[in-house]
Amino acid sequence: MKLKDDQKYDRLIQAAITLLAQGGLANFSTTKVAKQAGIPQSNVYIYFKNKDSLLNAVFQATIHQESVAVVAAIDANAPLLDRLAMSIRGLYHFALAEPAVVTTVQILTEDVAVKQKLSLKRDDQENQQIQTLLTTGIDAGLIRPTELNLIRFFLTRPVFHYAAGIQNGLYPASDQGLDDLVNMLMAAVLLPSAYRDWLAEH
Repeated sequence: MKLKDDQKYDRLIQAAITLLAQGGLANFSTTKVAKQAGIPQSNVYIYFKNKDSLLNAVFQATIHQESVAVVAAIDANAPLLDRLAMSIRGLYHFALAEPAVVTTVQILTEDVAVKQKLSLKRDDQENQQIQTLLTTGIDAGLIRPTELNLIRFFLTRPVFHYAAGIQNGLYPASDQGLDDLVNMLMAAVLLPSAYRDWLAEH
């Protein structure tokens, strides 16, 4: 039995991200991933049971990478709503720096059949910190009491769109543009009174 190699595992994950970002799910296969990674296809199955297992590992890796970047942008000692705003800014800078990862996340989560098979790592502490930030905001009567997945959608997809627009020359990169985006997203997910109070302080 062949032993697993962390470097090969990482190469396969990165190759899968590259292929998904460039060609989407329609052009995705374990054969192409192996070729992109420079690894024999038979070796892929040492690490992943099948294509679905590989896609789930890619999903977990990309969400973790995104969550780490967002958490790193948050001052843990700041007020809750300021931390939420910091998370938006952190995600924006991550989207600019890692467009392939962001594209991969969107491809995997926008395909209903694929999304139903995906699962997050239970020990992803950074992702759990973001979840806790949101649930704490809901419990405190600051964030709209609705499904967390819907809130996270509002806090991510517009950011991804804006960052992609900047990269494609559709929008100018400016501090004012980012400020406007943050304000719009805060208005979308906060209860009106909480948003007015937060806006008055900024």
